[in-house]
Amino acid sequence: MQHQDLEKFAQGALSQQINRALAQVASNIQDPNTDPKKTRKIVATITFKPNDERDLVLTNIETKATLAPTLSVSTAMNMGINLETGEVECVEVGKQIPGQMSIGDLKQEEEKETRAFDPETGEIFESEENTGKVVDLRSKQA
Repeated sequence: MQHQDLEKFAQGALSQQINRALAQVASNIQDPNTDPKKTRKIVATITFKPNDERDLVLTNIETKATLAPTLSVSTAMNMGINLETGEVECVEVGKQIPGQMSIGDLKQEEEKETRAFDPETGEIFESEENTGKVVDLRSKQA
């Protein structure tokens, strides 16, 4: 029997299918969402179906890649009935209790006191109340 070059077999279809499956396996191995310890495999099946005279054989090539499944992800959900609407509600529990405010939810309103200053020296001008006069606290009423 004459040697068959598998690179050229079926006009290169066998080689293409195996290379495609190999790329799938390599991508699956590099995927951080899969278990690195699971084994992957490539199965190439060549099926031969001869005719009655046995002078012609139909050949079918099939390649299957067995990949590692993606890792499962767990979460927690709160479910209940909204007492106002009567509808069932489902909310994923994150890092905080549903409905609880976080500091990031609050708008920070900064009260900046604008005071006049000398742009050359940066010295802040005193207001009219603080002009260096002595304040008699006994004479001021609360």
